[in-house]
Amino acid sequence: MPATIRHAGPGDEAAVVRLVEEMAEGEGDASAIDEHYVRHFLASPVSGVLLAHDGADAVGLLSYALVPGLFHTADSGLIELLVVTGSRRGEGIGRRLVETALRVFRDAGCAEASVSTGSENEAAQRLYADAGLTEASVLLETHFAES
Repeated sequence: MPATIRHAGPGDEAAVVRLVEEMAEGEGDASAIDEHYVRHFLASPVSGVLLAHDGADAVGLLSYALVPGLFHTADSGLIELLVVTGSRRGEGIGRRLVETALRVFRDAGCAEASVSTGSENEAAQRLYADAGLTEASVLLETHFAES
């Protein structure tokens, strides 16, 4: 049975935490995510999480934000995080999550969509390119110490 995709809501916090922690561990990192922060994220009017479910199991997620933009005088859709649980990769779940997010952005009137991924993550780059995203800029970032 293929996974179904829906917006996350109350009661999905533990699944979101589990998937984000799995992604971080797979990258040899850790995340400070907890259910309280997931509730905060989901309560924001400009952010959301799409969950891929197979029965009762969450098998993937895509988090996003709608960011106001002065140049386009419209919002931009930002794919913040894409995770598919290890045992379910290669089944098209990530592709369906990205396609759903792009539809959400178009329906919201966004002028553009963007995502960043590691330069070594060729699979993600192919996935995003196949969905119609092209290399348009260089991402520079810094990380602030936790307060």
